[in-house]
Amino acid sequence: MIMKTKNYLGAPLLVALFIFALPAAGHADDLFRLYAEGSLSGFYGDKINNKGGDFAGTLVAGFYLDYTSAARYASLHYDTFAQLFAHNSQYDRAGEGQFVRATDDENLSPTTHLRLNELYFRDSPTVAGIVTSNQGPELNAVAAALLLANDRASENQFGVELLHSWGRNWSSELSFHQEIFWNNGSNNNNMSYGESIGISTEYHFSDRFSVGPGYRFYDSGSTAPGQPGEETQWPFVKASWQAMRNLYLEGMVGVLISHTQGDSRQAVNPGGWGLLEYNLQRARLKLYGGQEPLMTSGLGGAGGITRSARGAIFYDFTQRLTGNAGAGFDELQASGHGTGVDAQLISWGFGLSDRVNKWLEVYARFTQLRREETISRQFLSTGSEFGRQGTGNYIVVGFNVSVEAFRWSWQ
Repeated sequence: MIMKTKNYLGAPLLVALFIFALPAAGHADDLFRLYAEGSLSGFYGDKINNKGGDFAGTLVAGFYLDYTSAARYASLHYDTFAQLFAHNSQYDRAGEGQFVRATDDENLSPTTHLRLNELYFRDSPTVAGIVTSNQGPELNAVAAALLLANDRASENQFGVELLHSWGRNWSSELSFHQEIFWNNGSNNNNMSYGESIGISTEYHFSDRFSVGPGYRFYDSGSTAPGQPGEETQWPFVKASWQAMRNLYLEGMVGVLISHTQGDSRQAVNPGGWGLLEYNLQRARLKLYGGQEPLMTSGLGGAGGITRSARGAIFYDFTQRLTGNAGAGFDELQASGHGTGVDAQLISWGFGLSDRVNKWLEVYARFTQLRREETISRQFLSTGSEFGRQGTGNYIVVGFNVSVEAFRWSWQ
């Protein structure tokens, strides 16, 4: 079983090796690029621990490489960080947290497309995630889940999507997703895991509108003693609509039918999500919200649901200067035998970034996290107590550097 292995870094590295070693279907105008990247920032957080705030500096270093051909685009991204605090030296860390992401988009034929995606996020504390991520938790569902789960949590996600067009009007999608979650701060280092498999078919009434049925099956469990597994079935209807040239709408709605092992009862809840994207000449607006199954049980129980709503707007003041603002709400609900979680995270922030040149970007931003939980343990180091709300404010100033170190193209 994959859950018994201790070499957690092996999975993403194997996926990356597979992606870059597998020969592409075509070799016209092949391009291989390697970028060295780094980021240096200073920030102030007013709730670094229960006693108060502190100043800190964060250094991120890594690389990004990609491969492009007529039939494929593949990429590999790796980062690690070091963080030093002015007063709370017990939180100083270097090289412990890792971020790995590998992607592969394959055009298997003119009508068939394959996507692979691997994400590995290891042992990163709350403040490092806030500072080093190019998206705040109000824009990033993975970051929000990690912030709700534990101050030193790790997560591995792997996904496959196969898309096929049957002609002018019909298309289908087959997908598989696996997620592994473990708590690095726990003495027993328990893990939770979940898989989902789904299929959907859409009828395209025109180039702008499509609708069709689908079905997903979720299976989740945990290595913790006394934590039963859970299964969820999700029949749904999915639709997409390009209402105008600048306005795009997409969504799905259905019923979540959940069953916990060892329990004869079933839980039935509505499930679905909606997406709105609107683009103007200088502004871009994105809104997302919904209620979906909770993939893994490591966030507190044997399974459950997650609710989210988030929005963001980006505005280009000039070709180089961009402003952004966003807000998000995330809630995790899970229940098990004698345990349960109802945790909420509200986040909002705004910032400015200036693209000085093609390899240097400077930025400044503010992020506020507000979370509340109803379980007798503390998820985040925001200084709150059981059943009460904790708030943390973070002011970040820094710069990102990305330099093309190597380029090779051939035909």
